[in-house]
Amino acid sequence: MNEKDLLYFCKLVETGSYTATASYFDVTQPTISMAIKRLSNKFDDPLIIQKNKKSKLLLTTAGELLYKKAVILLRDISSINYDVKHASDKKIRLAFSGEAGSIYIPDIIKKFYQAGITSLLDTHLERSSDAFEGLTQGDVDVAIYSWMVPINDPDYFIHNLERTELVIITGLDDPWSKISEISAAQLRNRKFIARSHGYLTRECLEQEAKLGDFNPNIIYTATTMKLMIDLVKRNVGIALAMESSLRNVNDIHIIHLHSGQKLWAYMQIAMRKSFVPNKYQRKGINILRHFHA
Repeated sequence: MNEKDLLYFCKLVETGSYTATASYFDVTQPTISMAIKRLSNKFDDPLIIQKNKKSKLLLTTAGELLYKKAVILLRDISSINYDVKHASDKKIRLAFSGEAGSIYIPDIIKKFYQAGITSLLDTHLERSSDAFEGLTQGDVDVAIYSWMVPINDPDYFIHNLERTELVIITGLDDPWSKISEISAAQLRNRKFIARSHGYLTRECLEQEAKLGDFNPNIIYTATTMKLMIDLVKRNVGIALAMESSLRNVNDIHIIHLHSGQKLWAYMQIAMRKSFVPNKYQRKGINILRHFHA
């Protein structure tokens, strides 16, 4: 059994097609077939069953187990390959979301500056979902993100930074500028400024819409949190935002959701347990592991 055979097997399971798998790796179909045959012989099980060339590929029980374990193994191998090849790197790849990162990145940079290791930081602004996915795929070493539920995964060192409430924001001239609390159902007829899918505030808005039994009327999708807030200030629409992101924002009105309909954002910093920092990265990783809001 070798790494390439497992790669072929996993991609075949995901595409459901020998042709598509061969095309993806730029090899012939017989190459894929031989890899599956080697694995089948290794485990004394067909792994994949196909009644005829036009029928759907089906996994045996052993095939399902092999796929689940192979995905984890291949991810670990990829991580090992990167870490060993970059054992002398003087960089820590840090992905952060706009909301969580804007709050904590300045303090992190300050701590690295005080330690004289600012050059170690290689930062990337990502959506929360992409930041954690990058960590999972081994594309980054550390991620700072926010999500509706706290992530608790034994494969990562995860430190909780803060919990913040999701609130409705309006302009000061909005009809709701004197209201302090509303129900999700009251949002039904309002027009929203929102971020694109994959951003926490957008996912939370759709969750509130489910609680209020309506589809949110999104009239504009803002590319940045600042643009979303600026449009709200101009009474173009209202928005759902993380309260912690509004600490230094003026000229907006904050409305809380009724108890029982409130949503919360959990801000966390996480790093792969499989990541072994080299002698250059150790001091920076220690700062990040013990960083507090």
